[in-house]
Amino acid sequence: MANILGNYNPTFFANEALIQLYKALGMAGRVHRGAEIERNTSGRELGDEINIRRPSHFTAQTHVPNTGSTAQDVVGQNVQIKLDQWKEVKFSLNDQELAYSSERIITEHIAPAAYALADKIDADLHDLGSTVGPKAFISGSASTSWITNPRKVLRNNEVPMTPGMLHYLVDSGVEAAFLDLNIFHSADTTGQGGNTDSLMNGSLGSRFGVEVFATQNADVAGPTMTSTATASDGSGDEVLAVDGAVAANVNQILLKDGTLVQTLQIGDTFTVAGDPTTYILTANTTLAAGAGTVTFYPALRKSAGDSAVIVFNNLNAIEEASNLRNLMFHRNAFALAFAPLPSTGDGKGADITTVTDPVTGLSVRARMWYDGDTAKNSIALDVLYGNQVLDPMLATQVRRAATVAPAA
Repeated sequence: MANILGNYNPTFFANEALIQLYKALGMAGRVHRGAEIERNTSGRELGDEINIRRPSHFTAQTHVPNTGSTAQDVVGQNVQIKLDQWKEVKFSLNDQELAYSSERIITEHIAPAAYALADKIDADLHDLGSTVGPKAFISGSASTSWITNPRKVLRNNEVPMTPGMLHYLVDSGVEAAFLDLNIFHSADTTGQGGNTDSLMNGSLGSRFGVEVFATQNADVAGPTMTSTATASDGSGDEVLAVDGAVAANVNQILLKDGTLVQTLQIGDTFTVAGDPTTYILTANTTLAAGAGTVTFYPALRKSAGDSAVIVFNNLNAIEEASNLRNLMFHRNAFALAFAPLPSTGDGKGADITTVTDPVTGLSVRARMWYDGDTAKNSIALDVLYGNQVLDPMLATQVRRAATVAPAA
């Protein structure tokens, strides 16, 4: 029997889109999920922010008899995930197209629309990598060091090496270089199953406890670094100091004790004495006679006293050049949350359905309306979500010059 309009409704499109969206998600399937559970609990659906408590960082100290130890700052910051990303894909089908089989409509329209939404979500998550302070650089010919060196950065940052929780997002050039390595396709190294998966499907799998996956969203060029404070030629002030005591949870510090007029650039990183956190500048700054205010991310984890030493991390000539940004990260470095869009307009000129996967929290809305003059059925798929860095120390930017690995 021929299909009729009633066979195609928003619930059908929304459910199929949810399936396709789930399949297409790359980085989004490898970050912290579940934050929306609290917000979406019955009776609490309102609000455009989800608050997640980030644990404090403490250091074990020696307890001195009759003296004790020094009290440490309790910096259990609230991290807000703002649900402000409303993305939509809209298309039209005429009555003739709608009469085709459901498989054809899914293949030609629903799947590409869901993929476009998934691609945008993943791109937004990858953009969060620009606020991660720690950096690793890969150079020379592709080797196991392209995995082990970034992993070492995470290890030095005391990132939990929990099996299944470490992921390595790589660009197409690194993917091509990895597929040429024996550790990814040699049967005597990977085993027959891993060999087949790599050779036949291009799957990179896990190596050294890190799951490696490729995405086109990693092909993002970072700017050339020209800051004098981090210059490879040592032309600027690398070591400065805090001007006046500052409390924890601030994201600006006044610097002093420099001698030069120098430029600081977005992406420059520094550490504060007594605090292992790597901070990254979020605004360009010019220091006049070695003094000025810097803005950075994350907010200061520990209070810093007057004259606390600030050390900017120097780069070598290769590191200063424009680089493509890959990411190695622990699942809890980033978070993604969805909010179900309302169906209040259902029956008021449009048929609307929102479906939510109870396990992953993924939520997709489908809207469908008809134009009698043109015999066109307009269909829109949309999602509302937010993302945020939970802990920048749980991830590292893995930079490579475009000449290091073969281009896509």
